[in-house]
Amino acid sequence: MPEGNTIHRLARIHTRDFAGRRVAVTSPQGRFEREARRLDGRRFRRAEAYGKHLFHHWSGGVVVHVHLGMAGWFYRHARRIPDPRPTVRMRLSVRGLATDLIGPPTCEIIPDFARKALLSRLGPDPLRPDFDPDRAMGELRRRPRRTIGDALLDQRVLAGVGNIYRAEALFLTGIHPLRPSGRITAAEWESLWRTVRRLMRRGVAQSEIRTVAPGEPPHPLSGRATGDSFYVYQQEICRRCASPIREFPLSARRMFACPRCQRSGGDMSSTSRRPSALPARRRHR
Repeated sequence: MPEGNTIHRLARIHTRDFAGRRVAVTSPQGRFEREARRLDGRRFRRAEAYGKHLFHHWSGGVVVHVHLGMAGWFYRHARRIPDPRPTVRMRLSVRGLATDLIGPPTCEIIPDFARKALLSRLGPDPLRPDFDPDRAMGELRRRPRRTIGDALLDQRVLAGVGNIYRAEALFLTGIHPLRPSGRITAAEWESLWRTVRRLMRRGVAQSEIRTVAPGEPPHPLSGRATGDSFYVYQQEICRRCASPIREFPLSARRMFACPRCQRSGGDMSSTSRRPSALPARRRHR
């Protein structure tokens, strides 16, 4: 499933391609035909990303909500525009440019109050200017025994974080995924959300997710390539210490962690003291 960085990148592309223009809208597949007729010829205002949700704002206050799920994707065609495939749910086209949406579980017109209701059920999005880390900390505090690795994949905690970013951010901050959320200190939480945001911002700028810092060499005993993309995600050997990576199921997904670089598991047996509980909320600028 595309993570939040991909949705934000798509929102930027769609705004660049269509904002302020009257757009032809069709549904070759037919499953969006009635809605396409309603949109056809309207002026495209902007695209908005929140977590893994994409919203197209049109003239007249019409909003289209798209969630790509596991199989959905947008295909962009410039200059030579092919005939649409019969599987295209929605085609947006202007002169010399078309974008085809194929395979989404969700593509619907919704009233703005439904959009706001949906957003109210999501946690803060690290890529948005209104991101509030204290609000996410409040969600962690509500279920202190829940592991931090499980919590990070919950869209009610942080919207847009997926399996890659949770594994890589926890590694970079040295936090074991099985650490209970209530044992994450304030300093650790600040380091974690800042790491998530930094990685995701880099992902928006890139055409693919790469979390390894540019120019960072691998451990000489790791056998890892200089140009690989991840520290622990889907890896067998830790890039930094050359220890075997541990893989285990968490949140019905594959989790990856280095037992040497990420100490303090769920039983806290590898730490000499317990970190303090999450403190009261404070404002972050």
